[in-house]
Amino acid sequence: MLLIRRRPLQVSHRSFLTKPPRPLVRHSHYQSHAHVDPTGPVRVRFAPSPTGYLHLGGLRTALFNYLLAKKTGGTFILRIEDTDRVGYFLTSLTNCLVGLGLRYRNSHCINGRILAVTIYWGSDREDNFGAVVVWHRLSGSASDQPTHPSVFNQNGSAYRCFCTAQRLQHVREMAQKAGRGPMYDRRCLSLSQRDIEENLRQGMPYTVRLLIPDGITHVHDLVYGHVEFSNTGLDDSILMKSDGFPTYHMAHVVDDHLMNITHVLRGEEWLPSTPKHILLYRAFSWTVPSFVHLPLLLNADRSKLSKRSGDVHVEDYIQHGYLPEALVNFVALLGWSPREEGKEIMGMEELVEEFSLPGLNKSNPIVSTNKLNWINKHHLGKRAGSTEGMRSLVEMLKPMVKEQYGESLRDSGNEAHMEDVYLANVISTLKLAYSRIFPTDRIHNIADIPILCGYYFVEPDYVSAESVELKAEVGDHALSEYRRSHVC
Repeated sequence: MLLIRRRPLQVSHRSFLTKPPRPLVRHSHYQSHAHVDPTGPVRVRFAPSPTGYLHLGGLRTALFNYLLAKKTGGTFILRIEDTDRVGYFLTSLTNCLVGLGLRYRNSHCINGRILAVTIYWGSDREDNFGAVVVWHRLSGSASDQPTHPSVFNQNGSAYRCFCTAQRLQHVREMAQKAGRGPMYDRRCLSLSQRDIEENLRQGMPYTVRLLIPDGITHVHDLVYGHVEFSNTGLDDSILMKSDGFPTYHMAHVVDDHLMNITHVLRGEEWLPSTPKHILLYRAFSWTVPSFVHLPLLLNADRSKLSKRSGDVHVEDYIQHGYLPEALVNFVALLGWSPREEGKEIMGMEELVEEFSLPGLNKSNPIVSTNKLNWINKHHLGKRAGSTEGMRSLVEMLKPMVKEQYGESLRDSGNEAHMEDVYLANVISTLKLAYSRIFPTDRIHNIADIPILCGYYFVEPDYVSAESVELKAEVGDHALSEYRRSHVC
């Protein structure tokens, strides 16, 4: 079990000249990925922040980390970061990952309070490749918590900031009026040692800020290539808050180092923060991991896919009848392509075999429901082809039929239509029909069966207003055409 203890860092003062604003980023020519595949086992982590219900973007990040670890015989880590001391949906997240095939093992509960969920998969376990899951649930005062020893006091890479929230708000407003970005003006960097000691004697609260040096920070990303960031565009970010707890920037770098992370796979939105993370690694004299930033997922209208935009939570897709293996297959193809051109239907074992970092690209993938439906239909047919798979489909279908037709079936004495054998026959009939008369887009997931194929469960209603209207529209002409087309 790994517990990381955190409290404010003790830092030294170093004077620094205020820097004028300059351009932020410069991309070099996009380079080939031919050399980027790891040559040995990797240690990777999925560290959702902010955490909550698992969404498609998070699933893709977790999956790519998982596939890379599995492919190289390395270690996959699920880390739930709790830097803001907020309760998270841990059960929902871990259940989703397990249900989708990203499995884990052990958990630890100490003194009735979960301090960490720790998962180690030893190489002696069949079909496992090593994993660690750590959940920091920090409570009480910061002084009661463990701490990572400070090294900033020796190299002047950080400084105390005693500015109040009111003054920081004023600085932001003045910068906005001047047409500048909301960067800290480094007032506290010019404090003398005597001023600092006096502020501390008076008990003034303070934060700890990263001191951004002059120059350019180079980021080599295995998807986006070489990116240069002018340090003049980087703010002196807060590393430790006045309550003694670390911010995300500080906490995740410390965690990654102590967990010996070799490759950081995460969303593109973290690329602008990467130079700060690299500067932190250098301040601690730690080895910088390899970075792999994944392009943002887009809606069909090319707007950013948001956790607030419809059914992007994984649980929503599962509840709507999509199969876990189909969802994994679909998400794997969002920004990655296998070596074999045109290969799209794959299970987890095939994905592991095919996965490689050179297959990633920086184009923003479109989340297409039609593509998901197509993939799910193929996996639906594959499941229905085995006894165990058919049994699982029946278990999925049964509550849906009961919810929609349970009362009608009981009233009509047709409760047998909710039994396993009957439901299996319905699925088998529909699977056969796919290759004969059913349109390919008719049924694409298990939830469509009770909605589109109600005639398997209840008698058609010929006297309802809708039925009478439909019959009038169809008329005798359709019946005559049908008879004519079926004359031998």
